[in-house]
This record gives sequence, structure tokens and C-alpha cells, in this order.
Amino acid sequence: MISISRSSLRKPAEPPAPRGGVGIRQVIGEAAWQRLPAAVRQRFDAARGSVDYIGRFEVVAASPAGRLIAHLARVLGSPVATAVGNDIPAVVRVRALQHGVQWHREYAWPDGTRSVVHSTKSIDRGGNLVERLPARLCMPLAVHERHGILHFISTGYYFDLTQDWLRAWGFDHEWRLPLPRWLSPGTTHVEHIDEPDGWFRFTLRVTHERLGQLFFQTGRFRAEGDRR
Repeated sequence: MISISRSSLRKPAEPPAPRGGVGIRQVIGEAAWQRLPAAVRQRFDAARGSVDYIGRFEVVAASPAGRLIAHLARVLGSPVATAVGNDIPAVVRVRALQHGVQWHREYAWPDGTRSVVHSTKSIDRGGNLVERLPARLCMPLAVHERHGILHFISTGYYFDLTQDWLRAWGFDHEWRLPLPRWLSPGTTHVEHIDEPDGWFRFTLRVTHERLGQLFFQTGRFRAEGDRR
């Protein structure tokens, strides 16, 4: 069933997202933000521009069911990597947009091929973080800090059917088509862990309630040109 989030066309304007960033600070709150390591706050600072992070995925793994889902999802624009491997060179390209941050993960596979997984994180009108994947698939995220680690956990999936030209004309309704539970890949959990000398660890898990862990990735990255 399509759900419509209704709001008046004359409602107060949405508080603008901080320039060049997604506003993680406003999502998790000031106390949690200050508990994060300074390097993490700098990476997610809303005023920061475009950055390339260079590193390697030590593990890119998927269960048989996960690999099948990854290949089927190619019709949506490959929201997850379709290959697996160890010690995979990669680049995480972060680009600031007017209303969010675009993320590209580029994998360099041993056979010489490359693949890119991309998404955009933005703040919705309710002040919640949403990751927008290809084919208008959206993944609302709960964000919290624990022991200095930043966690992003999916809370569902839906397709955003609102046309951009309607938004440009001030149409404030959001047309959502929820992804049926039986089609859901499960819960996505991403951790951003700070490490010494400018490095950080990116770890991603996708776990299905019946099929178990479908995808797992972990790797270390730091800003291009950082020679510490």
C-alpha cells in the first residue's frame, strides 16, 4: 500500500541542513556528538566539502542467498556489491550536495573490473536520516553513538515515488511505497570506528531474520593525501 506523508503547503519551512553536510550532529544530539572522537566529528562535520578516502576492504563477503539477492538487485542499480573477495583496494568518494552527502564506494576486483555502489544521505522533514539508494529505494536510519563508535541501523525500506518536478513546485507530500517485509533484505548495520593515524574502519552487516547474515564488509580507510 502506498502511504502519503501529508503536510500543509504553508507549513513552516524545513530547517535548512547545514551547508555541505548531512547534519549527523543534529540527528544524534550534542551530547552524543561530543562523545565521538575529534577525528570522527571532523569527518562528519556538516561544513566539510568533498573528500576521497583510500584504503582496502579486508573482507567483502556474502552468503549464497546474499549473492543471489545482490545479482537480483542489479535491476535497481546495484545497491550492494555483487562480488566477494579479500584485500580489495577501494575508494570511498564523499561529495557534499545542497541537501545531503553523496557516497560512492568503488571496488577494484582482482580480475581488473571495478564496481561502484552509491547512495545519498539526507535529512527528511521529520529530522531523520535517510539513505537514498538507486531506483528511489530509501532506507531510514537510526543513528547513535556508543563507546565512541558511530552506528547506523536501518529501520525499514520504501520507494520514494514523489517526482522531483513536484518538489520544485513546492509539493510537500511524500509518496511512499513500503517494501514488503518478505522482499526486505533485513537489517543493515554500519559502524564507523576511529583508528590511529587518521585511519577509520568501515564495517557493514546485513542480517535477515530467517536467512541470517547476508552481507559482511570491513575495511580501513583514510583521507587521500594523509601521510601520517
